[in-house]
Amino acid sequence: MGYEELVTEAVKARIAGESDRWLRAGLSTERCDRPAAEAAVAEVYRVHGMPAPETVVWMDSPLGGALASWVLRHGWEDRLDGTLLAGAGLPLTVPQAFARQAEERICEQLGRTGAGGERRLLAGPFQDTSDAQDRLVDALGHPMFDHLDFHWLQDVHGAYELEQEMHNIFNWSTNESLGHIHHRVYRDLLGRVRGPVPERIVQPERDGDVITPPPPPSREQIYFHEEFGDGLDSWSAPRELIRWRCMLAAAGLPESPGLEAVQEALYRCGGWWPLADAVVLTERPVVLRYERTPPEASTSGSALIVYADGYQPADA
Repeated sequence: MGYEELVTEAVKARIAGESDRWLRAGLSTERCDRPAAEAAVAEVYRVHGMPAPETVVWMDSPLGGALASWVLRHGWEDRLDGTLLAGAGLPLTVPQAFARQAEERICEQLGRTGAGGERRLLAGPFQDTSDAQDRLVDALGHPMFDHLDFHWLQDVHGAYELEQEMHNIFNWSTNESLGHIHHRVYRDLLGRVRGPVPERIVQPERDGDVITPPPPPSREQIYFHEEFGDGLDSWSAPRELIRWRCMLAAAGLPESPGLEAVQEALYRCGGWWPLADAVVLTERPVVLRYERTPPEASTSGSALIVYADGYQPADA
């Protein structure tokens, strides 16, 4: 049996339906249904054996979310006038006016004393797909699993049937636009990292086992990820979730409660920073306009993204 026999019309229809749902969410400027989003987040914690977070903070943009997540991890210390967020405490350079606005927003929800603590980030554990992979290998065997996985990932241009079905939905224009939007936000916030990066952050060496290895992450990237985790990656996660959840369906295996819960939580908010006993959720942008460029062009287009708190990530 080849992988083609696992990819039935029902599986293809599910891929198409879920992809369409995520595209509409990824390009939406509608305000989030906050009670539904918070209920979905609580379910993520529950299926992972944790109590629902007692502290839920809503911010209007990824920049505001980054500030709130840092406060929840490290606390306010003794400054509440904006100097802390704009100054040496937070490892991001933030305009004073935005810092004060974000601080007021956080205080409205946490109180003037704050709710900081040494909380760990949980996005990684919540998006762990190792259980799904183990179940697929047990059911299909390593050769069949490798074959299915290879054909899913090998050619992003759709040379193989399964990836081609995905690419019919994530076509070059929309996929590039959403990827470009996320990249702009990530690049903008990474560019705000306040130096110097702590000496304990060491850049890994290039992997010598690969013919053309990708460059290792910079010290700034490592530091940024350590401080703010995966909360900015609101688009590539859905693709991975669709991939693993639909592979389980193709193999005739039961759903993964953890992955099902995470996909619902991410679908219902603009972004998140899940922490131990707390979570920061962000709204979608209020303006999102994307101008495509032809496929042969060297750039992927331009986007106008504006959030309710005024944050607008810098263009390339």
